Amino acid sequence: MIPIDPVTHHSIDNRMSPDIQAAFHIFAAHWRKVNSEWQYPEHSHSMFEINIVLQGQQKMTVGGVTFTQQTGEILFIRPGVRHSSLGSGSGHEMTYYCLHFDIDDLILRRALLTIDSVIISGDTPEHRAIRSALDNIISSTMQSEADHSHRNRLVTLHASLQFLAALTGWIVSVMPNPVQGANTAATENTLALANAVEGLLQESVFTAAATGERGGGIEAIAARLGYSSTHCNRAFNQIYGMSPRQYLSGLIIRQAKLLLMDNNLSVDTIAHRLGYRDVSHFSKQFKRWTGLPPMGYRRLSHDEQAL
Repeated sequence: MIPIDPVTHHSIDNRMSPDIQAAFHIFAAHWRKVNSEWQYPEHSHSMFEINIVLQGQQKMTVGGVTFTQQTGEILFIRPGVRHSSLGSGSGHEMTYYCLHFDIDDLILRRALLTIDSVIISGDTPEHRAIRSALDNIISSTMQSEADHSHRNRLVTLHASLQFLAALTGWIVSVMPNPVQGANTAATENTLALANAVEGLLQESVFTAAATGERGGGIEAIAARLGYSSTHCNRAFNQIYGMSPRQYLSGLIIRQAKLLLMDNNLSVDTIAHRLGYRDVSHFSKQFKRWTGLPPMGYRRLSHDEQAL
């Protein structure tokens, strides 16, 4: 006899929200006041960039197009796009704030990658929300010079999450249906293959973390799907703007942090669960990703919990 599920028994309707697990990183965020001679040479990087003029104006060349940012205008730049600052161009001082960020949620990444470099301005709810979040981040940046308390760290975290929410709201407003309409050059087969690779990468890491059985890397996944690893890499990168290996590294570090919260698990056990034969290799990679060795991260996380 099949046992009755007390949750669904007598239920009339039931809807499930999707599970959400994402890592959001902000890098090299800085406030800077410059004189009329200041310029920054052309460069590109693998992160998204937000640049806002706080006082004066700034001439930016992005992807061969020149923009003149006025006070309060926000410039959004996609990864890999070459850009430079020609300074104020007005013979006056200029103050700006710049942050670089990355997100491993593949749906949001795909939506962001379809937007050309653009100035966000005007009296819209989306602009106001992004500007408010940036103002809070800037305020916490200026405060952190003198205040290294846990409270200020939480204030900065709150402002950063506010920025993520505002950014996502902007994407929803300008791209009501971003996934279906995005990247029209990609075929349905390419999208389906990229989605399949994503699912199997997640499965391999989550299964390994839960059971200790090592999951396969991109080569094993490609073989399972019946494609070459080169083809899978190309499809994944075309859809999500990052390699499967980059995405896998993000999943591994996220799981490593969760497992390190459990004092019953040794670093050796965690390393082997996540597919590392060499514990020292895991420790070196973890420190490169987080700035701390595994045991240092464990001590820090437990010290913060004890506060």
